[in-house]
Amino acid sequence: MKTRNALVTAVLCAVFALAGAPQAEAQIWKKLKKKAEDAATRKLEDKTKEETEKAMDTILGNDGGTNSGGSTENTGGSDNEDTSTTGSGTETIPNNDTAEITMYKKSDWVPGEDIILFDDFADDPIGDFPQLWNTKGSGELITLSDDPKQKWLKLYNDTWYEPDLPKDLPKDFTVEFDLRSFNMTDGVSQTAGFYVYFGDGKKPLNIGRRWVYSYLSPYPNWVKAQNIKSVDNNGDGELANGRTEKDIRQAFQNGMHVAISVKGRRYRMYVNGEKFFDAPRAINENENFGAILFDTYGIGDEQAVLITNLRVAEGLPEPREKLFKTGSYSTTAITFDVDSDKLKPEAYGILKELATAIKESQEKNILIVGHTDSDGSDAHNLDLSNRRAISVKNALVHDFGVDASRLNTKGKGESEPVASNDTAMNKAKNRRTEFIVQ
Repeated sequence: MKTRNALVTAVLCAVFALAGAPQAEAQIWKKLKKKAEDAATRKLEDKTKEETEKAMDTILGNDGGTNSGGSTENTGGSDNEDTSTTGSGTETIPNNDTAEITMYKKSDWVPGEDIILFDDFADDPIGDFPQLWNTKGSGELITLSDDPKQKWLKLYNDTWYEPDLPKDLPKDFTVEFDLRSFNMTDGVSQTAGFYVYFGDGKKPLNIGRRWVYSYLSPYPNWVKAQNIKSVDNNGDGELANGRTEKDIRQAFQNGMHVAISVKGRRYRMYVNGEKFFDAPRAINENENFGAILFDTYGIGDEQAVLITNLRVAEGLPEPREKLFKTGSYSTTAITFDVDSDKLKPEAYGILKELATAIKESQEKNILIVGHTDSDGSDAHNLDLSNRRAISVKNALVHDFGVDASRLNTKGKGESEPVASNDTAMNKAKNRRTEFIVQ
C-alpha cells in the first residue's frame, strides 16, 4: 500500500504544480496520473501475490510434513503442461438461481453416485461443534437470518477442519459443499483465503506427503486469483500448479456451491457450475486419499467462513446403462431446498444426463418416483415427494426438451426407505428420485 500511495502522491504533486498550464497539457497530465495509478495497482497486485504465496508456504509447512520440499511456486501456471485453467480474464461468477441453472445446463459437472459421507449438521445442536468433524481450534454451528432452516459450520481463522471419512476415498469420487462468508466486507486481508485439501495422511488433521489443494480468495479489491496445486513429496514432486482469474467476491459473500471431481489422475473443480480447473495429471496414479481438510487463512477475528451440505460420493453415474438395461435408475444427486420441491441448480447436471438417455430411447415411457426421509408427517412427506417428482418432470420437459407425454410421476413419501433414518447421511440416501421404465 505504501508503494501505491507514494506513486499516486508524486503524480498529484506534479498535477498541482501545473495547475496554471494550458488545458491540453493538463489533459496529458491526467492521462499520466491514470497510468501511474494503474501501474501502482499492478505493483500492489504483484506484491499481494507474493504475500499470498508466503501465506500458503506457512500453512503447508505446518503439521505432518506438508512442505513441498522447496519446489518453486508457479502462480501463472503457464509453465506446467499438466494443468489447464478455464479462463485468463476476470469474470464474475453468478450466484442467483437463474444464472446458476443456465450455467449447470451447459456444465459437464455430474455428482458421484453412491454417498460415502453427507453432513448438513441436522443431527447436531446449534452452538456445538459437529460430532462427525475434528479440528485443531474451535468452531460452532450457527443459523443465518436469511436461511433459518440451514445449519452452517463456522470456520475460524488459521484452523484445520476435517470431516470423519468412513473409508479411504476411491479412485473416482466427487465432493460438494455450500460455502459463504460471515462478516467479510472490504476489510478482509489481501492474503485471506479458503483451502480444500485432499491428502494421504492417516492421522487426524494430517495432510500427509501427497496432497492436492484448491484455494479460493474472498479479497474484495484487486486480487481475484484462484489457485490449484498438487504435490507428491514421496518422489514425483509437483504434479500440478495453476491459477485462474475469476471474480467470486459476490458469490463468496452471498453463497456458492463448490464441487470437485477426481477421476483417476484428473482433478476438476467447479464454482456454481462453472469449471475453474481441469488438471488431467494432478493426482498420482497410485493414490488413494484418506483425508479431506478445510483451512482458512488471513481472515479477521470477527470474520469467518461458513460451510454446510458436505456430500462425498463414489463413482460416476451411468443413467442410460442402468435405466434401460435394468429397467430402473435411482439417484440421490437430484437435490432440493430443505422441505421444498424447488430443485437446486446443481441437480441440473444429472438431469441433463437423464434427459439425453430418455430422448435417445424414444419408444420407452418413464415413471418418476419421489422419495423422502422420515422427517415430518406421513401425509406431508407423501405430498412433498409427489411435488418433487413433478418438479423433476417439469425440468426435463421445459429445460431439456423431453416429451411430456412420456413422463409420469408418483410420490411415495417415506414409505420405502433404503436406509434407516437415524443419521443425516442415511436420510440423504432416502431422499432420492427413482426412474422406472414403463
